[in-house]
Amino acid sequence: VLITGGGGSIGSELCRRLLPLEPERIILYDISENYMYDLFSELKLLYGDALKEKLLLCVGSIRDAQRLDEIFARYRPEVVLHAAAHKHVPLMEDCPDQAVKNNVFGTWLTAQAAVRHGVKRFVLISTDKAVNPTNVMGATKRLAEMYVQSLGEALLKKSGKGATVFITTRFGNVLGSAGSVI
Repeated sequence: VLITGGGGSIGSELCRRLLPLEPERIILYDISENYMYDLFSELKLLYGDALKEKLLLCVGSIRDAQRLDEIFARYRPEVVLHAAAHKHVPLMEDCPDQAVKNNVFGTWLTAQAAVRHGVKRFVLISTDKAVNPTNVMGATKRLAEMYVQSLGEALLKKSGKGATVFITTRFGNVLGSAGSVI
């Protein structure tokens, strides 16, 4: 399992929930090495040295197609949980270009890498703010949803069974998350 935004509040919680299910390996992919390292240190207290083989930390951006290809080729994930995004509503109003670059084009690059490398399932972690969006962050996440949905449908028509399956799930305000409004 590869988790983009793996060091963030949502990605790290996904990691915590997945570890007890004993996947073969979890790859955290994040631009923030500090968040990933903090999570690894926390989990090492629970899982000990065995964690080194189970949980891999990979620094990189979802806007870096070459780095994405390196990671997908090296680790061959079966499932991608795509949690990486700019989620802070007021900041994205001030920096709409960055929201588009990361949330739309970063998702596009990550989804394309998943298809190229034969990922079985790609789960886009979206937001309730994508429903009839009233802000830049919600609009960019809605565009990301529309893209992965159309890509999934196109692949199914073209390739049929065995193509990457794209799924979107929407989270509401996550208490304590880095972008939480509450």
